[in-house]
Amino acid sequence: MIDKRGIVLNFDDLHDGWSELLVEAGINLIGLHNMGKLPHERLHELIAFVHSAAGRKWLDYFAAHGIDVEYEIHAMSWLLPRDRFADHPEWFRMDDRGERTPDANCCPSNEEAIAIIQRNSIELARQLPPTTHRYFIWMDDNKPCCRCGLCAGLSSSDQTLLVMNRILEAIRTVDPQATLAYLAYTDTLKTLPQAVKPAEGIFLELTGPSINNMNDARLQKMNDNPEHRQRVDQFLALFGAENAHVLEYWLDVSMQAKWVKPVPELLFDRRQMEEEVAFYTSRGIRSITSFGVFLDEQYFRDHGNPPIAAYGAVLQGR
Repeated sequence: MIDKRGIVLNFDDLHDGWSELLVEAGINLIGLHNMGKLPHERLHELIAFVHSAAGRKWLDYFAAHGIDVEYEIHAMSWLLPRDRFADHPEWFRMDDRGERTPDANCCPSNEEAIAIIQRNSIELARQLPPTTHRYFIWMDDNKPCCRCGLCAGLSSSDQTLLVMNRILEAIRTVDPQATLAYLAYTDTLKTLPQAVKPAEGIFLELTGPSINNMNDARLQKMNDNPEHRQRVDQFLALFGAENAHVLEYWLDVSMQAKWVKPVPELLFDRRQMEEEVAFYTSRGIRSITSFGVFLDEQYFRDHGNPPIAAYGAVLQGR
């Protein structure tokens, strides 16, 4: 049985139809997400929602029903605002042509940039405190990292881990129990960090094999991807399995619809999920969630309830 059984939803996917479904399915963890074209604006909206009357009502409901709340968020453009580029281009990444650009991520070798990121991470931890003390503060995933002279020898994985180590250092000033995810996704899943080691309190967040086949609406099966299974084992050897967490795509209709609404009915393969949960548990992983983005009120009207009961049953070993 999985100890932490969760689903990750955009904050505006929440609606009354979810209330009983989550409880009946045995879901005990919800991750609120800020997917959208402008992640920094969506993060502002998420913060506003959480502190609104509607948001507080949901947080109270989750607490009353034993459901922990976390925030799995695209954060870098909020932590290092892009409008600072004109005054401080050196804070931002250098591309392969030797030019600074604010399009993604940062220059992790620049201490002033890191200081800004740390300061804003502290504010983010104050605004969105998870009930588990587990933080998910992501870089601009699947986007280029810095190629300046100081960073060129660091892979995307190393640069990500370097920044995560420094963010954790900052947020522990306001939450001494804080732990922080290293997101292994696309570029940061292809290679292990080599030059940078995870600080105490950094845990592994693994994404599923479907991210290797994102142009296809079908979920890619773990059993069809021995390279992915091997990478999982390599990452677990580095970060450890005890606190490792999986973020999967079994319920992610947004990916199946190529992130365009209106979405079709979710394709859910219970047997595939069972096989993959068995793989993860065989590696000692006891914390699993799936994206469920775009399972909003419109989805419920168009297609009825998504297969949350079956999803929860698999996570509970039933």
